Amino acid sequence: MLAGAGALSSQRLAELARFADGLGPELNLVLDLADPGLRPRPLIAQAHAAGLKVHPWTGRSENNFLPPALRRFAAARPDAEVVLRELAPGEQPGALRAGRIDLALPGHPCPELEREFTLTELTRIPLQAVLPDNHRLARRRRIALAELGGEAFIGFSEETFPGRNATLCAGCQAAGFTPRFRHHVESLTALLALVAAGKGVTLAPAEVGRLPHPGAVFVPLRPPVPSVISAAARRRDDGNPLVQELLKCCRVGGASR
Repeated sequence: MLAGAGALSSQRLAELARFADGLGPELNLVLDLADPGLRPRPLIAQAHAAGLKVHPWTGRSENNFLPPALRRFAAARPDAEVVLRELAPGEQPGALRAGRIDLALPGHPCPELEREFTLTELTRIPLQAVLPDNHRLARRRRIALAELGGEAFIGFSEETFPGRNATLCAGCQAAGFTPRFRHHVESLTALLALVAAGKGVTLAPAEVGRLPHPGAVFVPLRPPVPSVISAAARRRDDGNPLVQELLKCCRVGGASR
């Protein structure tokens, strides 16, 4: 994770590109948060010019439990080092299968992931409605999911977020309707931007609301509230005790949310 103006020099980015695939910068280094349009900062173009991907530090549920989990792991196994790689949920199964990573944190797992890998539930997160700030329901303290039955929905790219649309469909169908997807996005930033632009509504974990979202509001749902899980995945034949120890540390953090 990058912070500070010194991380922006082209020379430093070129040095990082020798051993890194991408950056995980703070969001304010990627977007101008004071700009209503969230104008991109120069770091994006500079990193791409150096051959680096850019994955901003986002509102993922792992942000809550991963830092304390890493501290617990470091205390328990000071002889071991954890190397973090920022990968989209759709990229993680391939990296796990190829042995490039030993433990994946894909968020809510799709059924295909469960068939191939061993999954461990870390925490369960309720979904909220995400609406344009001028939506007829935007000022309500809580809404029933069924009230969104006639709305156009914004879904996710299956390549980047496999299985997420099926999860949204299941929650909506339990409320008595099947969502009509108008757009599909490849990032949470794009999701919030399209909602703010009035292109549709969606459901997302409350943690996503930690990202800047001018023009969009998060509204809690009345019970029954659909939820997603945050899971860890590992190879079925992996008996590495270090992986088991790290997973244990993650489970403690997830359960204490």
